[in-house]
Amino acid sequence: MGLRRHQVENLVLRGPIFYWRARIPAGLAASTRNARLSLSLRLSDRKKASLVARRLNALLLHG
Repeated sequence: MGLRRHQVENLVLRGPIFYWRARIPAGLAASTRNARLSLSLRLSDRKKASLVARRLNALLLHG
């Protein structure tokens, strides 16, 4: 499934609040029961949530 234009990876809307939901890297996934990490961004503004999600994606990718 591809991303639409301007869609941010791992950004999910549940009700009025955005969540960041990402797969845990394979090296860490073996030590946990859940292969996904889910964080409430506590934001309802898509623009602000997108900015935070992009930063979290960069941290996950580059450490």
